[in-house]
Amino acid sequence: MNNDHELDSLIKTMAAGHRPELPSPGLIWWRAQVLRKQAEKERIERPLTIMRRVALGFSVILLAGLWMSQTDAIRAMFGNALLPVLPLLLAAVVIGAVFIGLMWWTASEA
Repeated sequence: MNNDHELDSLIKTMAAGHRPELPSPGLIWWRAQVLRKQAEKERIERPLTIMRRVALGFSVILLAGLWMSQTDAIRAMFGNALLPVLPLLLAAVVIGAVFIGLMWWTASEA
């Protein structure tokens, strides 16, 4: 193929030989029903998803506020060294992360 004319004729020949087939009407209807049900499910679950995010945000803000308000009491209880409390704080963070992960995992499976 040295010129555009040969390429155009080859493309036209290939296009003329191609006969697209539409799926059956039953299959089109079934796909439409599946898409409709998925959209309905997402619409119904949207408020729950939003409330989970809002609850997570409020929990983080509350935890940060409590932590800041009780910093002096923790230092008075253990002195200026927070080393004895550090393992407990790390355990709390890990347990919280696992709990949040489980909540999201079970929500995605439903």
